[in-house]
Amino acid sequence: MNHSDTFPDYLISQFSERRNKLGLTQQSLDDRIGCASGLVAKWESGNRKPTLFNAHCWAEALGCHIKLEAYNDDLRN
Repeated sequence: MNHSDTFPDYLISQFSERRNKLGLTQQSLDDRIGCASGLVAKWESGNRKPTLFNAHCWAEALGCHIKLEAYNDDLRN
């Protein structure tokens, strides 16, 4: 991940790349997620940020999951 990107921006770009790889339109993904028409387009353009729940539904609709990955185990103190 580029350090100038925020996590939501990075996540959204990954979702967009996956959608394109699968050959899905934004509208078809709206339908798969069950969200309002045009919402995926707003997320991908940066006009809106998805909630964590929306991001979870988005990942599932793309056949993915969001994973918490530890990068530093030395945080005990």
